[in-house]
Amino acid sequence: MRSWNEIRIWRRAKRAEMLSRRLAVPRVERQRVRAVVTKLLLHRVPELRTGRIGFYWPFRGEIDFRHLVRDALAEGAEAALPVVIEKAQPLEFWAWHPRMKLQRGIWSIPVPTNREVVQPTALLVPLLGFDGAGYRLGYGGGYYDRTLAAMTPKPLTIGVGYAFGRLPTIDPQFHDIPMDAIVTEDGFAWVSDPGRPRHDAAWSMEEDPDGGPCFASPPCSMHALDPSSLGYMSRIDLLDLLVQLLDGERAGARSFGMTSRRATAAQFRDTLRGIAADEARFCTMLIRHITRLGGTPSPPTGAFYERLIALEGDDQQLDPLNRGQGWVVRKLREALLRIDDGELQRDLKDMLEVHERNHDRCVESSGARQPPECQTVGRSVS
Repeated sequence: MRSWNEIRIWRRAKRAEMLSRRLAVPRVERQRVRAVVTKLLLHRVPELRTGRIGFYWPFRGEIDFRHLVRDALAEGAEAALPVVIEKAQPLEFWAWHPRMKLQRGIWSIPVPTNREVVQPTALLVPLLGFDGAGYRLGYGGGYYDRTLAAMTPKPLTIGVGYAFGRLPTIDPQFHDIPMDAIVTEDGFAWVSDPGRPRHDAAWSMEEDPDGGPCFASPPCSMHALDPSSLGYMSRIDLLDLLVQLLDGERAGARSFGMTSRRATAAQFRDTLRGIAADEARFCTMLIRHITRLGGTPSPPTGAFYERLIALEGDDQQLDPLNRGQGWVVRKLREALLRIDDGELQRDLKDMLEVHERNHDRCVESSGARQPPECQTVGRSVS
């Protein structure tokens, strides 16, 4: 067992080594890696197209995701850049959009001139090194660890870097916070059991549906006893429910985002944007649980969205969106009492409460008639 002082010295040397290797990557190879990693991200985390993305301005050879973010903004997403407010304190994320005025921040990295603090639903986090448990080796300032420890709710965190950065372990300490996923040019991996050091994690390579390699994390173990024998949902039924909810949240995130851009009233527009951000956040939560339970998240769903944007007028578009919120509320109320997974139950209770609240906000802001199926929307499952 190495002491913290020994680990700190080792990390300092490893950072210098990894940074030197990254700076030496030829431009053509950087462009290839960027293309591969971008494809993996959009395939495995399609919610980046509709959520609020915390990304970074590329620095010292980091993979450049500005093009990915610009494309996502065109589809209704939002974006934010990290800003160091004070040394040894959590970062703030300030809203960013193309062509906005920037200023030089710490290390002369560009940051927005206007301070509009937002809460990302997903973070692209640069790394120099990483291990099989999802722990990252950064520049050593501890900014992301402090930030993630302070953020509530915690966004989906995806560590991005080069494959040569993989290490047997970084010897994680109490202050280190693991990523939810790691992506390099060699593949994409959801990290199993996030929050616990896993020095025995063994990732195998498998083929990505779109071509190219991806990592496969081992599915978590289930109880030998079938939960259905105790009146709870079976694993298959539970995964089916989660995939249905994921399809609905994906459609909702994209649709609320696009409808907000068409809305003329400022208050109504802000309400819709907030709901879209919530839908995107729950997409990432559902994907984590589907993967944790050994399932495979479904591909993005676009049919509902295409039908919705064909409607003219905010009121016409809002009615099916409200019905969708009501459908989610009914599904969650029916399912919660039949779920024995404590972590999942807590997250789905939060999802239910937010959908109830958002439905009421949407009705109040628009003056729309409340559908019959949602007239008891204020009653949550306790």
